[in-house]
Amino acid sequence: MKKVLVITHILFVIYFCNCTPCNRIESLNITNGVTFPNGSIIYDGVEYKRETWYELEEDGTTVRLGCPCIERVCLWKCCNKGQAFFNKSCADTDDSTVNPFSPPVYKGRDPLNVTSHSHYFYMYSRLCEDRYLLDTNSPTEEIFIQENASLYYITSNNHLWLSPTKYCVDMMTTNLSTVDTRLVAVVCYPDKAPDDDGPVLYITYAVGLIVSIPFLLATFLVYAFIPELRNLHGMCLMAYCGGLIVAYTFLSYLKLHTGKVGVAMMGCYIIAFIVYYAFQTSFFWLNVMCFDIWRTFSGYRGSSNKRREKKRFALYGMYAWGVPVILTVATIAMQFADVPDNIITPGFAYRRCWFDNWLSELVYFFTPVLVLVVCNVVLFSVTAHRIRSIKQETAILKGAESARSDKLTKDKQRYALYLKLFVVMGVNWTVEIISFSVGGSNWYWILIDISNIVLGLFIFLIFVWKRKVRNLVAKKWRSVRGVRASDGAAQWVTRSSSAPTEDTRISNDETALRLKDLH
Repeated sequence: MKKVLVITHILFVIYFCNCTPCNRIESLNITNGVTFPNGSIIYDGVEYKRETWYELEEDGTTVRLGCPCIERVCLWKCCNKGQAFFNKSCADTDDSTVNPFSPPVYKGRDPLNVTSHSHYFYMYSRLCEDRYLLDTNSPTEEIFIQENASLYYITSNNHLWLSPTKYCVDMMTTNLSTVDTRLVAVVCYPDKAPDDDGPVLYITYAVGLIVSIPFLLATFLVYAFIPELRNLHGMCLMAYCGGLIVAYTFLSYLKLHTGKVGVAMMGCYIIAFIVYYAFQTSFFWLNVMCFDIWRTFSGYRGSSNKRREKKRFALYGMYAWGVPVILTVATIAMQFADVPDNIITPGFAYRRCWFDNWLSELVYFFTPVLVLVVCNVVLFSVTAHRIRSIKQETAILKGAESARSDKLTKDKQRYALYLKLFVVMGVNWTVEIISFSVGGSNWYWILIDISNIVLGLFIFLIFVWKRKVRNLVAKKWRSVRGVRASDGAAQWVTRSSSAPTEDTRISNDETALRLKDLH
């Protein structure tokens, strides 16, 4: 009985195991080669002994695949023989660096006296679809092909090794008629986890971001070109929208270019730092607006003339644009600093054009954001308590103090408007923190993510798609066209640019865009 079980197990293993001499990546189609009686095949001047080739069914056709890397050192060349990268696409060239292709060989970082085109067997393939570019033209990137065809590369302060099947190399030029060529490597991203989000979700994010941008831009332009809205609170709203416009534009570009040879390492750094700074400025401007609404209800009675508002906006700008500059400079310094391994660094452009892992993102991005969220919640809670404490006072204001009563009523209406945005964005942000802590596929949080990335539409509906603002837009449009405004339309324009109005402020909560899987 035991012998029967052993024989059955052996037959099972033989039937189901993949007994090919090499994997598909290291295989070459030699179906058109010449077969000899001893089982050897000669293809393109190379002999494949019987034990170094195999047959495989592909699309209903039997093909013969050879394993040239069994007895040779294989090096993958990105473009075909006689070709090089021209503006990131392969093109024929007569350049001597390609004909023959013979890149330098190293032992570590020390050059060896090895002729590449004699030492290596070239495989013409890019190996993977999800990849990024290493360019020796960048001052922060160096690549060293080793004698065994592995790659040692340095980017910033990251020293990494890659096996031969994880990259390909080739020459790149921007002008095929010149000798201005340099060596580049196309590197495969690390193998994806089973629950990886994939390109569909990246495209979904990008589409949502692109949809938001026109609404943010429309909000910015409405408040920029209508004098009645261009007061302190309108300018704060413009600054907030401006940060999101920049962040969403570059972030959507990265999402659409995930896995493509379209962003070199230096470009990856630049875009990552721009996105980081733009998002931080938007968070800080939200904090400014939260402080400003708290200030409105704090009992402060200062002048609201235009000159004083400009001075206050300049102070706000020093804070909301200046502090993110400090944070960005500190992040850049840590990215390129030579620090011990136990120090957490951002790790930009290592696996993607964003932070390397969740811990780096927590330290450098989420920490300042969470501090701002806590400050906003405190300020908003204090404001709510202040409104409650003066509720009875506003209810009994009559006669000569009716103007004061009207102002308090309008301030409460403004607060109610902000509260709606605060509640919606607060729920999203809370879920965002939970998803960041729990981890897993972003598909689990797709509805929350979509609501976050279409924030521009929500802001437009709250602060532009209102009757008073629409009437101001219509009045401005008639003025541009030289059409005299009707008395009915003109009655809405009753405020100076320095007067506080409920139509020109914004919520004080934080936006909750997911950033942990940025590519």
